[in-house]
Amino acid sequence: MEQSPWLCHICNHKGKGESSICDICYQVTCPEHLAPVAAQDEESGLLVLRRVCPHCRTLDRH
Repeated sequence: MEQSPWLCHICNHKGKGESSICDICYQVTCPEHLAPVAAQDEESGLLVLRRVCPHCRTLDRH
């Protein structure tokens, strides 16, 4: 099965193979751009780690 190319929304890197997505905006991102951020789960109230891109970290939407 052939992998589809993807484009990182942070650095515009064209990649092939496995990509990652931000847990906030759900945009395709290079894995090295994502950072773990603690956020409170709305349903359970527990703290969970989310992988978040630099744009969403700046907006503090977690």
